[in-house]
Amino acid sequence: MLYFLDCEFNGFGGELISLALSGETSELYLVRPEAELDLLVPHPWVEEHVLPFLSLSDARPDVQPLAKFGRVIQAFLAGDAAPEIVADWPEDLMHLMQCLIIGPGQMVRIPELSLRLLHASAYPSEIMDAVQHNALWDARALRQAVLG
Repeated sequence: MLYFLDCEFNGFGGELISLALSGETSELYLVRPEAELDLLVPHPWVEEHVLPFLSLSDARPDVQPLAKFGRVIQAFLAGDAAPEIVADWPEDLMHLMQCLIIGPGQMVRIPELSLRLLHASAYPSEIMDAVQHNALWDARALRQAVLG
């Protein structure tokens, strides 16, 4: 099954803030808790364009410590024998892969996974009420741009 990925992070090369997978039949939207986000020194652009919009979606974010993202992603993908993750930015894939590493030489058990990086423009989106720079809305907009 196809899952469209988007992540929000603290500037280029910065720490992961939120991650979303928008699949054909299910979605996952992970956001770090405020206590962890408060420890970040937000990039000014992120402070203005990302942080205020973390909760702006019709799906409530699953608030989890960053250290638990991998296990939640594992549970989300568990029922799919061959998930394919589609992203439009390399750093999104990097953050996803980092979440799957749970310790030195250890990763969560996931099904055989395929990754695809596309040059796609998700915005402007035809999705009503879409909020750019919210990971879930951006993942949905990418899915809409690719699948129509």
